[in-house]
Amino acid sequence: MNRFALSIAFITALAACGGDAESREVMESQALGDTMPAQTAPSTAAQAAHAAPAEQPVRAIQAGTLLTFEVRENVSTSSHDAGDTFSLVLVDAVTGPRDAVLPAGAPARGLVTDAHSSTGPDDQSVLGLRVASVEAGGSQKPVVGEAQSADIEGSTRDSGARTAATIATGTAAGAIIGQVLGRDTRSTVTGAAVGTAVGVGVALTTRDGHAELPEGSRIVVRLSQDLTF
Repeated sequence: MNRFALSIAFITALAACGGDAESREVMESQALGDTMPAQTAPSTAAQAAHAAPAEQPVRAIQAGTLLTFEVRENVSTSSHDAGDTFSLVLVDAVTGPRDAVLPAGAPARGLVTDAHSSTGPDDQSVLGLRVASVEAGGSQKPVVGEAQSADIEGSTRDSGARTAATIATGTAAGAIIGQVLGRDTRSTVTGAAVGTAVGVGVALTTRDGHAELPEGSRIVVRLSQDLTF
């Protein structure tokens, strides 16, 4: 005889003995409970469905990678002051581990760190620049690196002719900025240190005119830290 039949027999016997209604109700509930299937724990699949989504892996363009940017506007001591930004785009796509990609054409932002126009034949104009950020993973990410090269043209005030200009990068750029703006040895040393610390990319100099980085010029930066996104 199975458990269900025993339960029915037990209930029938209880009724025959004249048990009160309350006792019968309790007994019936217990008997029927014996026939109900036991509840099972949620399956592993159900638990996984309600689990928090896994975090996306961190992607990075590794330190040492060269990034080439194209300037999208004229940047000059005649139109830009220290603290002004300017627009660039990434020229060539670069890749990193875990399918990290910075696509060609990614928008970037540059920062003018120093701007000084020449006041006469004995005064140099200087334009300090650095690449501040590039779009990666849907937002602008800081670029920590040192400029390797840049294009430059200088315009003279008297003739409007293009003149040769000096391009310096890294510590040398900071030294030039310190010397031009400070005009003493201490300023030169300070400029070099600041240039290294904040990543001053390029110091552009000419005489008797404005220093200018024209639209279409390119700046090549070597990452000194991973660019993560």
